Amino acid sequence: MSQLDIPMGVGQTAVFIAWQRHAESQKPDALFRDPLAALLLNELAETPTLAHVREVARRANAPQYFAVRTRYFDDGLQAAMRAGLLQVVTLAAGLDGRTARLDCPPGTRWFELDLPEMIQFKAALLQSRGLPLHCEWRPVAADLRSDWPSALLEAGFDAEKPTAWLIEGLLMYLSAEEGDAVLQRVTELSAPGSRLFLEQLQELMMSEEGRAARALVESQGACWLSAKDDLVPWLDGMGWSATQYSGDDLSIGHGRSVSKIPACWVASATLRDKGVRPA
Repeated sequence: MSQLDIPMGVGQTAVFIAWQRHAESQKPDALFRDPLAALLLNELAETPTLAHVREVARRANAPQYFAVRTRYFDDGLQAAMRAGLLQVVTLAAGLDGRTARLDCPPGTRWFELDLPEMIQFKAALLQSRGLPLHCEWRPVAADLRSDWPSALLEAGFDAEKPTAWLIEGLLMYLSAEEGDAVLQRVTELSAPGSRLFLEQLQELMMSEEGRAARALVESQGACWLSAKDDLVPWLDGMGWSATQYSGDDLSIGHGRSVSKIPACWVASATLRDKGVRPA
């Protein structure tokens, strides 16, 4: 694999999301602007990978959802950093461009975890184009199905500091048991007051209603393995006070109308205390 070859499978889904973010960035009323996505698509302009992603994007029925999802997490992370949470962790960061576009306060340290090949690709892209970052970026090569907390701690993560966590575009590619393990480890690494932002599929996406969307994902070499409707009690059981929204909820849409399929949840949560449930 050459230095700037994109990994297959979930790597192609990362390019797909970058394509959607770049498309949003071109709109006069864009909910955000993503310079990293622009660099990536320019780098891959003549590749079969991008041609395939363009075709998948044309067939997809969710561009507004990805814009709304991105803005929802942007707003949550910005609020967390303004509140003093200057340690941020993104799990399965892919080609996310938030370190280059969000207004990070001085002293923000942002850890991004992903598979070694994705970390290598993103680091090479940033180095080749010299895109300025707005925080201290700490990439961590790790498989989230193995002992990723050790790799995070070795990279300088401080479990005594409240942390802003982002789990976007990940849980649906893990089994339910793997998702439970990820949440357990996040909780163990979190100080009270930490905030968590996450996304998961609605359960109907694993039924006949989600067949076409699943086929699009599988055409990129990936596969959905889980979905979950009860995010609030799931998070509550580990000490997180959560709020959950459907991806097409107008209250988070900034005026955008999101199609009901594919159907996803987004949630934000604050850690009360580990293992403590409300009275």
